[in-house]
Amino acid sequence: MLERVAWARRPEERLWIRQGIEKPILDGLTGLIKERILAGGLLPKSKFHQALNYYLGLAPYFENYLSHPDARLDNNVAERAVRPLTISRKNWLFVGSEKGGQAAATILSLVQTCRNLNINPQEYLEDVLRRIMSHPAARIDELLPDLWLEARQQNDASQTISQDGLS
Repeated sequence: MLERVAWARRPEERLWIRQGIEKPILDGLTGLIKERILAGGLLPKSKFHQALNYYLGLAPYFENYLSHPDARLDNNVAERAVRPLTISRKNWLFVGSEKGGQAAATILSLVQTCRNLNINPQEYLEDVLRRIMSHPAARIDELLPDLWLEARQQNDASQTISQDGLS
């Protein structure tokens, strides 16, 4: 719940929430887990004991999460990004050749980047594939999704200004 609130805020506020509210909770939880393990009474190979040790192994990395506003406590974003690839893993066995696999990886990378930037991948690929042959090779980086989006937004803004001037 705290993270849902924190992600709706600016990075500075997110850090304040993490340092002021979440850090004491994580420190308290880590202390309780250490006490429970030191108290004994847990079978070393039990799932509960393994889970507590797993948490303690990750605890030092919480400092990154607490001190960087863009860090996440989980890896759900990465898991969701990889999910389409893992679902269709068997299909990728039949891309035809190593070069075909590299081409598929490149396209999938562009599509995922578009999704992360809230760009319609189909619109992006259609535009880039139409323009790529006539685009100067020295400026090929302009066709990368982030720069393409920036140019598109500037173009839309200039069209809006020119239409307002005509009205």
